[in-house]
Amino acid sequence: MFDKIAYCYFNADYEKALSLSENFLQDNAKFALKYAMLSSFKLSLFDRSLYYAKELFMLDPTSFNALILASSYTKNQMFDEALDLLQQSLAKDDDLRDEISLELAFLYKSTNRLEEAESTFRDLIQRDLYNLDLWKHYVEVYFMHDFQKALLAHEELCSFIYSMIEDLKKGLLTKQVTTPIQSNLQDRLSNSTKENLDIIKIQDFLNTKILPQKAYLLFKLLKIPESLELFQSLSQTNQNHAQFWQNYAKVLEFSGNYQGAYDAYQNALNLHHHATYEFDLAYLLMRMGVSENFEEGKKLYESRLFYAHNETFSTFHYNESIKAFNNSGVDAFRDKEVLVFCEQGFGDTIMYCRCLEKLCKIASKVLFAPQSAMYEMFKNQVELLNKKNAFKNLKVLQDFPTSFDYALPICSLPLLIDIKFDEIPKLKTPIIPLKKPQNKKKKIGIYYFTPNAVNSDVSRNFEFEFLFSALEGLDCKLVSFQMGINENLPKGIENRAKKIEHWDDTLKNLADIDCMISIDSAITHLTLALDIPTIVLLHPRFDWRWGKFEDPKSYFWQKAKCFILKEDTKKDLKPLVEKTLGITD
Repeated sequence: MFDKIAYCYFNADYEKALSLSENFLQDNAKFALKYAMLSSFKLSLFDRSLYYAKELFMLDPTSFNALILASSYTKNQMFDEALDLLQQSLAKDDDLRDEISLELAFLYKSTNRLEEAESTFRDLIQRDLYNLDLWKHYVEVYFMHDFQKALLAHEELCSFIYSMIEDLKKGLLTKQVTTPIQSNLQDRLSNSTKENLDIIKIQDFLNTKILPQKAYLLFKLLKIPESLELFQSLSQTNQNHAQFWQNYAKVLEFSGNYQGAYDAYQNALNLHHHATYEFDLAYLLMRMGVSENFEEGKKLYESRLFYAHNETFSTFHYNESIKAFNNSGVDAFRDKEVLVFCEQGFGDTIMYCRCLEKLCKIASKVLFAPQSAMYEMFKNQVELLNKKNAFKNLKVLQDFPTSFDYALPICSLPLLIDIKFDEIPKLKTPIIPLKKPQNKKKKIGIYYFTPNAVNSDVSRNFEFEFLFSALEGLDCKLVSFQMGINENLPKGIENRAKKIEHWDDTLKNLADIDCMISIDSAITHLTLALDIPTIVLLHPRFDWRWGKFEDPKSYFWQKAKCFILKEDTKKDLKPLVEKTLGITD
């Protein structure tokens, strides 16, 4: 039985190895527990792996069994238990000291204890200086959190590699480099093979693994010329790397080379036809503000649903709608009852709800199910519109209905009901514009931070102090609608966010606002729908919804005043506000 279990395990028949091990627990607990633990781990049955790992560790508390138990703790989100066990095991200072340190470093990184992760990787590198994969893990510690630190680490590694290559050329180096560290703990522990240092392999590692990351970090730090130059120099050695072309495309797009970006995205898709690359290409095409590009973009934009399984009301109903559309086009929904559900954020719901007007002219009834926080607002708005005989076959629902013909995501409406580019600004939203307020002293609404943008690929947030200083000296009353953060506002600024619980409250509290100054956020879309003069504050790299980087404008909201706020443009914000309010000298 020993040999049979081992044979099944080492031939990757983990289900059989697990079954045999579980049946063998009474005969040889130590052996059976080990393979039951390893097999269940391989099968991603992490709760079962944890149970067997605990049992085995109680029976045989070796460092190896501690490593597997710690890994099982981690897979079950029991990070404190994993940390305690690894630190205790490290104190033994035995043959698995480096492996335990490595697992600790990964745990620190995954729990955002980045300084400890950095320090642990550094210690490991000192003991295995020519392990380039250790170096790679080290330089990636801050990759998603601190671009400047990550860039410095990449430059440190590049310098080390260049020096190492020179030493190899001079025949001064005879050490060995380890093979890549595997992502799976058991593979890492069992892989003890080493390769001789080879200049070509090291250069390939540098050109395909490290320098493309450095180029991307330069992009994130807005060092665009340097990023472009580095990407260009690496394009030949990364011909077959889809991720490289995706990142290169982003830099080309930002630099205004839209054709180059399009070609780079196509390279990525030709290498790996993945939803991520389609999604990014859709953004580029819809950013352009050109009818032909919009038509191609709105088809590719459906790839967003690859990541929206949890938000999509029903994959089955969506697939049925797509099938009907592919067979009959818009006529598939003519004189039908159509449910429209919202699979993205509040801002998208407000922006795309203008598409409901055209759907109402096609379907016999449109059943609109917005997010619960928006239900009251849309219900009240549509009731008022119905009194004016507008949107008369649109019904706003709090819950999904049990009966309908088709279900469509709201952001898919431009595709599925064939809305052309030049139709978009002509469509009316089911949100009624507000009357212009009659304030003796003008009121300016402000919104400058959204938690959703903290770790996003596109910068949106601003510091309050930066915005406040840009508006200093305006003879107006500032009203903050800022949600999601606790901040002590200066005296004289009204904090209206305290009055808001849902979106209907937001709408009512906007009734006396003369001008809104806001980042790219849902409240910006609402104020534009309400026809409140709105200045949209943008970073140099902004979302596709606001158009080209060098000429921002929105075809969904043609009255939006897009303003790229930087240190050297800050002085121009106040005059724009004064002009918008009509209070210029």
